[in-house]
Amino acid sequence: MVRGVVFFLFLLIGVGFAILNDQPVSLKYYFGWTSPPWPLFLWAFLFLFLGLILSAAWAFFAKIGLHSQIRLRRRTVAELERERDRLGERGKNP
Repeated sequence: MVRGVVFFLFLLIGVGFAILNDQPVSLKYYFGWTSPPWPLFLWAFLFLFLGLILSAAWAFFAKIGLHSQIRLRRRTVAELERERDRLGERGKNP
């Protein structure tokens, strides 16, 4: 219920932003490049969407790296436990 209300509020804010910012804007880049004139709200939504995609990709690759570290640590722990057990057995047999 709360999620639906929050989503609806963000939707209303986004629609209001789009209605109030419909002036065409051309973005200027380096080397004299200029973008086609699009409404300001489209540029804002485009870069918001691009930021969401890039942050999701960043999080995905970070998660993959963490999983490989966990796998390596588990392997190390297993080797150390085997070594501990081997050393413990050697100490029991005089």
